[in-house]
Amino acid sequence: MSDLNSDLLTQEVDDEVRRERMLNLWKAYGKYLIGIAVGIVVLVAGNEGYKAYVKSVESAHSTAFEAAREASLEEGADALAIWEAALPDLGSGYGVPARLHLASAAITTGDYSRALKAYEALAADDNAEPAMRDFAILQAGMLLAGKLNDADAARSQLSTIAVKGKAWYFSAHEQLALLDLQDGDLDAALSKFTLLAEDADTPQSVRARASQFRSFVEARQAASAAPADTTVPQSETSTDDGAEEGEAQ
Repeated sequence: MSDLNSDLLTQEVDDEVRRERMLNLWKAYGKYLIGIAVGIVVLVAGNEGYKAYVKSVESAHSTAFEAAREASLEEGADALAIWEAALPDLGSGYGVPARLHLASAAITTGDYSRALKAYEALAADDNAEPAMRDFAILQAGMLLAGKLNDADAARSQLSTIAVKGKAWYFSAHEQLALLDLQDGDLDAALSKFTLLAEDADTPQSVRARASQFRSFVEARQAASAAPADTTVPQSETSTDDGAEEGEAQ
C-alpha cells in the first residue's frame, strides 16, 4: 500500500474514532448541554423582559408625577389633596419630589403636622438618596423650630445631621446656633457661629451670616458684661443739696 493510501486510511480511522467519541459524549451529556443552552436563552430573555418592565413602570410613574404636578398648579387646585392621591402610584424615584411637593402644599395651607409627616416619611425611606433623607430631616427640624415651636424636637432632629461630612451639616449647624440664640445661650451660639465663620469649607452664604451673627452675639455679651453706671448726675445732686439747705434754714 502506498504511503498516500496509508495516510488516507489512518485519517478515516481517526475521524471515525472522533465521531464515535462525540456520539458517546452527546449521549452522556447532551441533555445537560441542552439544559444549559435553554437556561442561557431564558436568562437573556428574562433580563431583557425585566428591563422592558422597569422602563414601562418608570414611564408610568413619570406620567403620573407630571399629571399631578400640572394639576396642582391649576388655579384653585387643592394641591395637598392632589399629591396625597398621587403618592401611592409613584415609585421611590418620583416619591422623593412628590413628598417634598406634598410638604410644601401642606405648609401653604397651614397643615404643619401633615408637612412634618411628609418630611419624616422621606427621612425614613431607605430607597431615597442619603442626601435627600438628610434634607428632609433639615426641613423637619426647621419646621419644628419655626412653625410648631418645639425647640427640643427640632434640636433632636438637627443634631443627627449636624455631623461634619454629611450633606447638610453646615445648614443644620447654623439652625442649632439659632436655637441656642433663641434660648439665650449666647456662649453656645457664639461657639457655633465662630466655627462656621472660620471653617474654609463653609458655603459663602452661610459663612457670611455666621460672621454677622457672631458680631451680634459678641456685642450682646459685651453689653451685658459692662458695669452699670451708678454715678449720680450733677443736676440731681445740686437739687438735693438745695433742698437740704432749705430744710436746714
